[in-house]
Amino acid sequence: MRYYLLTFFILTCLAPVFAEEKRQTRLGITFGASYYGYREETDIALNRKLATFNFIFDGDVIKNRIRFSFNANIFAGKNKETEVLSEEDHYFSFKQRASTFIKFSLDNSVEYNLWGPEKFPGYLGGGLRADVYYNYLKETIYYSTTALFTLNVRVTQMFIINEKNNLVLSIEIPFFGYGIRPPNFGLQYSHIDLEHKVISFHNHFAFYADLRYQYKFNQLLSLYSILGFEFSHIKFPQLRRDACSRLNIGLSFSF
Repeated sequence: MRYYLLTFFILTCLAPVFAEEKRQTRLGITFGASYYGYREETDIALNRKLATFNFIFDGDVIKNRIRFSFNANIFAGKNKETEVLSEEDHYFSFKQRASTFIKFSLDNSVEYNLWGPEKFPGYLGGGLRADVYYNYLKETIYYSTTALFTLNVRVTQMFIINEKNNLVLSIEIPFFGYGIRPPNFGLQYSHIDLEHKVISFHNHFAFYADLRYQYKFNQLLSLYSILGFEFSHIKFPQLRRDACSRLNIGLSFSF
């Protein structure tokens, strides 16, 4: 009897492996607008704001209970030369030089369906993320580059409203990684000076959230929109704080 029970237990555990593969692949391309604020204190303790366009290319593959996903996000904006009032002395003002700001993010993750019925599946997993920030001051040879490579915890909740409509909420928080930053603004072309170190909650905290809506025209083509928010706080060697909200609309392809 015990051998029958052992055989039943083994077959039960291996059932998902031999089950018929269920696979769904989606690719999305969206364009949208971002409202971005940042404070980079390797230069000067000053809040800056940007309203600029952005581009997102993302996708996911759901294979049985496993969900693979990736996201590539890029945008660029410019600050004009403006007169700024000193935060310490309100009777003193100075010129903020024109600057260019570019950010690129690449995120890959793997999650497993741990809860929820077929119409409301929830996924938990992790991913690898890379963020690169680039600042350039016009008419000078000074620029600043920050690169972060992090391991993240990721949670995704899907809501299959009906055959044509679905919502996907994803939240991601980094817990460990590696960072490369200048000790001060002004990496001259003749001398590259970068500080690099392992980063954790002590010197880097971030929060990323995306709410995606998909309306299927047919089995192949869908209308696709993303409402996103992100916040990043870097504490080495000087403070850098970034906050962004964005809205993107585009198309996605399922097959």
